[in-house]
Amino acid sequence: MGGWNALIADGTRQCEESWTMMPQFLPLAAILSQSLYSEPQPEDIAVYQNWITGCDNMRNCAAVALQAPTSGTDGNTDHLEAMVEIPLAAHIAPTVAFRFPATLRHRPDLRIFVDQLEVPLSSAGIGHFKIAGAKARRIVQSMRKGQWVYLRDVKGEAVARTSLAGLTAALLRIDKQQGKLETPDAIVRRGKRIAYDDLPGYSVSLSRPAVPTSPPTEPKSKALDDNREQCGGDAPEETSKPSFVRLDSDNSLAIVPWACGSGAYVRYSSIMIISNQGEIRPAEFDYDNGITGDGPSNVQAEVIWLEKERVLESATRFRAIGDCGRTDRYIWDGYKFRLSEQLVMPECRGSFDRIRVWKTEVADR
Repeated sequence: MGGWNALIADGTRQCEESWTMMPQFLPLAAILSQSLYSEPQPEDIAVYQNWITGCDNMRNCAAVALQAPTSGTDGNTDHLEAMVEIPLAAHIAPTVAFRFPATLRHRPDLRIFVDQLEVPLSSAGIGHFKIAGAKARRIVQSMRKGQWVYLRDVKGEAVARTSLAGLTAALLRIDKQQGKLETPDAIVRRGKRIAYDDLPGYSVSLSRPAVPTSPPTEPKSKALDDNREQCGGDAPEETSKPSFVRLDSDNSLAIVPWACGSGAYVRYSSIMIISNQGEIRPAEFDYDNGITGDGPSNVQAEVIWLEKERVLESATRFRAIGDCGRTDRYIWDGYKFRLSEQLVMPECRGSFDRIRVWKTEVADR
């Protein structure tokens, strides 16, 4: 990486924050405090045949269907996307979501079956249905005992499907992750055990400056306008034009797309901070996204600023169609960008849903 794109933050500013470990469903649970929050620790995911599952640090979990391999006698390869979300809190029911293949999303005649049992759907959905409450609990149990979920037309012919192989194992892992094994609230292995305060889940609280009211500061120098020169001036001007956002009373953000050097389906940007005096420095991040290979850097992929949420979002795709990848969301704490949420899908098998593996609570100062 040449020129200013090679500027990567080397120092790390120490910022003391607090985080607590507590079960989400016990009002008298013990609280374990730690004085220093050092770095985000996204949770692991696991694949069981045609399902993938994971939880965030607060132990809200999800299982997502992956496209099943086709056999030599099976010409039906369309994948019906399915996702089961199970909150940690026992009083909140799971949800089940189905998304039709893109070519079938505007067909109102299609119906969903778990094997031969039809799943009642709301007429409000168009190619994407989300079911909650007691109905979702029943559907999850039917899916756990079934083999396939089919999308059928009015003739009864299957036009898409998803395999249920591996779903029970994925749900059993969720029971374990949430500490619900052998309790009445378990999905797979129910029992009479009372759930105590022995859950590994924890919450993390981050704070950020109040909403700024002044416009962003632009740099004094033309350093951010010169990145096309490293490409010989061949890059279109609009592809390398920086955008500016006011972060707080003292700092502004510059998102500077690379004029060249991006991947075939991923566009990189350098994230810079501008002081009120117009001085430029690379932004610091608390999470290593793996792009540069030498620790946390200010290089991010497919960056957008979400104004309403005041979040910097970076999305990495593992292949062009976008059915696998990772989404990182950051908040500005006044010194650096901190990972506030991460959603992942490492398997490139036809699912466009992401599983959340990291989530923080954010408060404005």
